[in-house]
Amino acid sequence: ITVTERLEDVRAIKVDVDGTIGFHSGPEDFFMTKDIDWAEGPYPGHEDHAVYYDDNALFAEEQVRTTLAGIDYPLPLWIVGVQGERTADATLEVDKVIEDLGERRFPLFED
Repeated sequence: ITVTERLEDVRAIKVDVDGTIGFHSGPEDFFMTKDIDWAEGPYPGHEDHAVYYDDNALFAEEQVRTTLAGIDYPLPLWIVGVQGERTADATLEVDKVIEDLGERRFPLFED
């Protein structure tokens, strides 16, 4: 796992397909490109955060998956803070995200 730059006020944390964890900021929902069918999942133990991922990743030619706090997710995934119905700055430390991540898996190539 490679950690990219740390920013003081983080909007979102991205866990990329290659395992890189990066901090990104921008307008609310800046990462939600229209070419992806976004789904939201929980981040167990951190009810003030949510996980966003491509809901169609199951059909990708090259699937990469991981677990985050025990829940299976496709990569890449984005972690954001939540306040009611709105996204907010992610406030987790990168070390906590790393601790909660499982190994990357390539299910289409597993026996």
